[in-house]
Amino acid sequence: MEKDILALDLGKGSLGMAISHSGMFITPLKNLRFKAGEYKDAIKLMQEELEGEKIQTIVIGWPTYPSGDPCEMTPIVESFIHKIEPLYPGIPIKKVDERNSTVEAAELLHQNGEKSKKQKHHIDSTAAVVILNRYLRSIGQAD
Repeated sequence: MEKDILALDLGKGSLGMAISHSGMFITPLKNLRFKAGEYKDAIKLMQEELEGEKIQTIVIGWPTYPSGDPCEMTPIVESFIHKIEPLYPGIPIKKVDERNSTVEAAELLHQNGEKSKKQKHHIDSTAAVVILNRYLRSIGQAD
């Protein structure tokens, strides 16, 4: 059973994170904000937030068009992966289809009584939860 899995949902000016230490239960982490396009700042904030966390696998939302073709964010996420790989040597970084993860996250928050206007503060972390859940299902660790 895989444990200590970190999920990332990278946006143009935000980074949502979620973690599963047990390989079953998922905890959303802080939704990080940075100046649009300043991914070095995002990495610094991520490292600060994750200090002391045990991580064995990283999954990152892989953005594409509904057709599966690369979109505007695809090369940005690819570059981000290359920047964090040396910071987490030996830790596999796996790409997970993120299509509609933000829509699914908004729906989850709405079901929990959260109005749309309040969702923006943690929508990306909730999308990271969705991405991590998809990964856990793909390896048979979640329903």
